[in-house]
Formats: sequence, structure tokens, C-alpha cells
Amino acid sequence: MTAPEDPRARFRTLPEPVDPEDTVETVDAGTTRPDTTDGDERDTLLRQAGG
Repeated sequence: MTAPEDPRARFRTLPEPVDPEDTVETVDAGTTRPDTTDGDERDTLLRQAGG
């Protein structure tokens, strides 16, 4: 019978690093969506703060 494998063994080595050029940007965070109405300033503030 063999000794059970140490459950912590998988944390002793780090995974391969991910280069920034290998990542994919899924959301354009540089622009905000335009306001649909000229209405309430509070709605506009909350809309821009959330995303």
C-alpha cells in the first residue's frame, strides 16, 4: 500500500504566468453609454457610477 498524496502538494508550484498580450478584453471600459434622456441628474450619476 502506498502513502496517500499530500493534499497541499498542488500548491507548492505556481501555474505558468499569463502574458497581457494573451488576454482578451471583453468589455470596453473606456467609454460610458450615452444618456438616453436629459432627465434626472441622479439617474445619470447612478448609471455612470455603476459601470
